[in-house]
Amino acid sequence: MEFSFMTQVNASKEKIWEYYADIQKWYVWENDLKNITLDNGFKTNSTGIMELEGMPPMDYVLTSVIENQCFWDKTDTPLGSIFFGHEIFEIDNDSVNIKHTVRLVSDDVTDEKIDFLKNVFADVPDSIFSLKKVVEA
Repeated sequence: MEFSFMTQVNASKEKIWEYYADIQKWYVWENDLKNITLDNGFKTNSTGIMELEGMPPMDYVLTSVIENQCFWDKTDTPLGSIFFGHEIFEIDNDSVNIKHTVRLVSDDVTDEKIDFLKNVFADVPDSIFSLKKVVEA
């Protein structure tokens, strides 16, 4: 199961990437981010700990990092593995589409898991608009 949100941003892919590759800049667009660490740099298989408001710290791993294009991270939960995708689609040198995806990988689909995924996804549009605002400024 997954939910995605995409919008056009008037900025270069390199400008967007700055806000993905530097985890300290995640605080700008992840409104509920309380604390984050990352071991071994912003590259595939690096691990870290993320803490969101009202939630316990969670381990995560960068499952895929392709510079100026996308990155995916994964967090394991009791309900299944959550994958967060962050993709950049270049329209031209000054405009891109950015797409954020939340995917729950689990053996079965239940109402509890659907509600959980909806809740996790709920702030994704706001996160994208926060990122859009700062990179277009």
